[in-house]
Amino acid sequence: MTWLSRLNPFHYLAGRIFLWFWLVLLIAVFGTLALSRALVEQTEIRRLPHSIIQQLQQQVDQFANSTDSQQLLARLQQDKPGRWLLVNADTNTVLTPELLPRDFDQHWLTELSQLSRARWLKHHNMSLAGPFVLRLGNETLALYQKRQRPPQPWWRLSEMPQHVLLGLTLLVSAVASFILAVSISRPLRELLQRNLQFADGKLQSRVTNLSKRQDERISALLTNQQRLLRDISHELRSPLARAQLALGLAERQQNLEQVPRLKQELDRLDAMLDELLTFSKLDAGQYQMHKQPFDLPELLTEIIEVNQVEADARQQTINLHTSSGIQIYADSRLLARAVENVLRNAIKYSPAASMINISLLQQANQLVLTIRDQGPGIAPEQLDAVFEPFYRVSNSRNSNTGGTGLGLAIVAQIVRQHGGQVRAENSPQGGLCITMHLPVK
Repeated sequence: MTWLSRLNPFHYLAGRIFLWFWLVLLIAVFGTLALSRALVEQTEIRRLPHSIIQQLQQQVDQFANSTDSQQLLARLQQDKPGRWLLVNADTNTVLTPELLPRDFDQHWLTELSQLSRARWLKHHNMSLAGPFVLRLGNETLALYQKRQRPPQPWWRLSEMPQHVLLGLTLLVSAVASFILAVSISRPLRELLQRNLQFADGKLQSRVTNLSKRQDERISALLTNQQRLLRDISHELRSPLARAQLALGLAERQQNLEQVPRLKQELDRLDAMLDELLTFSKLDAGQYQMHKQPFDLPELLTEIIEVNQVEADARQQTINLHTSSGIQIYADSRLLARAVENVLRNAIKYSPAASMINISLLQQANQLVLTIRDQGPGIAPEQLDAVFEPFYRVSNSRNSNTGGTGLGLAIVAQIVRQHGGQVRAENSPQGGLCITMHLPVK
C-alpha cells in the first residue's frame, strides 16, 4: 500500500464513518443557517417612547434655520459628525450612505421617511431613531439619530462575522464527527480482533476496554455452553455405564436375566437423546412449527387420559377446570409435549393420594394455563433456574424421580416459540404451580 493510499480515508472504517457523519452535519448546519437567514429578519423596528421623541425633536429644531440640505450636512459634520443620517424624502435618497453598514438595506430609511411618527430601528449593534422631518426651502428632509450599542460578546453567533461562523462550524462539526466515528469504529475493531482470537480457540479473550458494553454476556454464553456439554456427558455416561454392566453380567452368566435392564437403560438413553435433539432445535430456532387452530380443552383432556394410568397407580386425582370451545392457533404437537412434561413432573413429585389441578382461562387475547400439584415445592431462589437445561433440584435427583433435566427447559422453549411466557411459583396452599401465558393467535 503506497503512502497516497494510506492517506485515503475511504480505506478505513473510521474514515468512512467520519466523512459520512461530517457531511450530514454540514448539510444540517448550513441548511439551518440558510433557513434562519431566510426566515429571520436582521433589522427590527420598535415604537419609540414619547419622551425620547421630544428630546430628539428639540435637537433637530436647532437645525431648522439651515437654508438647504448642503448647509445642513455641513453643520451636522461640524457639530456632531457621524451622529445623524440624512435622507431626502422627496427623492428617497440617502444623503449619508457612508454611515450605514454594508449589509443594511437602505430601503428601510426611505420607507420610514414616509411615516409621520418616529420609530426605533435596530440593526446588529446600530440603532436609529427617526424620522424627524425638516422642510428647508423646497426640500423635505428626514433625520435619523444614530447610536452604537455596546459591543456584544464574541461568542454571540448573531454578532459573529460570517467567515468566522463558517470556520467555527467546520471545526466543531469535524471534531464531533471524528469523535463519533472513533467511538463506533474502535469497539468494532476490538470485537473483530477478539472474534479472531475466539476462532483460534482462545476462549478466555475479553474485550477489556468495553466493560460497560456488557461483553460479559459472551462469557456467560460460553459458561452455559461448557456447563451444557458437561451435563450432557454426565447424563449420557450414566445409562451407558449401566447398560455396559448389564451386558457384561449377561455375557458372564450366559443367560437373559439382564436383558430387561439393558432394554430399560437403552430406552432411557433414547429418550434422553430425543429430548436433547428437541431442545437443541428449539433453542436454535430450527424446529419447523405447524400452527393451526384447534380446541385446547380437548387436547388437555387427551393428555390427562394418556397419563391417568400413572396417576392412578399413585392414587392421584387430576382435575381439569375450563370451559369448552376455547380455540388457540398453535402447534398442537409441541404444545401437547409442553403440557405433558409439566403434568408428568406434577405426577412424579406429588405424594400419593394427592390432587393435581389444571385450569385454563381466557383473558383478552391470551390464554392462561395453570398446572398446580401438592408436592414439596421448590426453594424460591431456584424457581427461575428450573427452566434451564439439565437443572434439577438437588433433593429430587435420585433413582426414583431423577429425569433428564430437559423437560422444563423444553417447556420454556416451546412457550417462547409461541410468543408466550412461563413461570414457576410456590402455591400458598403448598406445592408447585407452573403458569403458561399463551397468545390466542
